[in-house]
Amino acid sequence: MFEHVKNDILPFNRFLFRLFKFYCLACALLLLGILPGVIGFMVLDDLTLFQSFMNAISLLGSIELPHPPQTAHSHVFTALYSLFIETVFFLAVATLLAPVVHRIFHKMHLQTD
Repeated sequence: MFEHVKNDILPFNRFLFRLFKFYCLACALLLLGILPGVIGFMVLDDLTLFQSFMNAISLLGSIELPHPPQTAHSHVFTALYSLFIETVFFLAVATLLAPVVHRIFHKMHLQTD
């Protein structure tokens, strides 16, 4: 997926395309991570699709829920889902930064040769 250390550095226009691919992958990770939260809030709290989506996005952004949980089951779900979505967020950030970090390390290695 990335060029080998002995290869030349990727041209900038191809690097931008690679960055765009990783951006799309990070967005897909976030959307897939939001899906269980939306379904869980709809099932456990009888919220509408929009209200459930707002709760899931609020947990992703670590802000107060616009529609707080009403039952003990939904409180437990909210706690576990918040841990899950924060992990997904950090994975998405790492996915987005991977090509940039690789390019920096590749340039540093080429400068030492």
